[in-house]
Amino acid sequence: MDRTSILNKQVKKTLTFKIVMMLSTCFSLLSMQSLAAQSTVEVINESYSENQETPWKLWKKNASFSVSYRINSEANLIEVKAQARFNSTLAGFLYFIEDLSLTPQWLDNAKSAQLIEEVSNNEHIFNIQFNSIWPFSAREMVVHSRYWQNKDLSIDILVKDAKETSKNQHVVRMQVLGAHWKIVPIEPNKIDITYQFMIDPKGNVPQWLAKPMTLRGIWSSLQNMNAKLPKSKYQQVTKANIKEMLEVSD
Repeated sequence: MDRTSILNKQVKKTLTFKIVMMLSTCFSLLSMQSLAAQSTVEVINESYSENQETPWKLWKKNASFSVSYRINSEANLIEVKAQARFNSTLAGFLYFIEDLSLTPQWLDNAKSAQLIEEVSNNEHIFNIQFNSIWPFSAREMVVHSRYWQNKDLSIDILVKDAKETSKNQHVVRMQVLGAHWKIVPIEPNKIDITYQFMIDPKGNVPQWLAKPMTLRGIWSSLQNMNAKLPKSKYQQVTKANIKEMLEVSD
């Protein structure tokens, strides 16, 4: 083999090696980016449950309501716990929050709500549109809600971000990282509720602004619900799958 052939062969080997190395590097970088993105999602999704050790700070309280919060350091978001006592039956409360036409009447800043799918009698997928607050864009949530009743008659409602995509491209979709209602009957027509949630507003809303907006919003929602819920037509309606606390005769 002459000298030229040997040199050409060596050049081909060198080029082949470099191409392989470049492809390997590209695949490695893509894999690292994919793992990093997956890791970020896992941290955010898991941070809601991992934040249980952080103490709550009381924001506001009166004879009927209390609102507390804590900062989730992993997600850099505010987590809120609202507690209230309402004059309502269990079925009356469930029917009230399931009636999406009533949502703008009690949920602060809600513009409209629409059912996407009724999975079962106790499981629904729906979206909520919110009015824009200057200087931020209008927002929405698409959520999956499911409830069940426990042996002690209390009710749990688990709310999570739905997989369904939004049809509205002109609003910012918020992400529900965790939300849970606990409804406990204390008398036949009186309930205690605890609502705990953490939502990512998206769109680079600073925490110093998101915090007061969220806290004032949930307080206003509790006031609205307290005014509307006891007078609702649903207080006279029963639910086939819900047992109510019975009156105890003397």
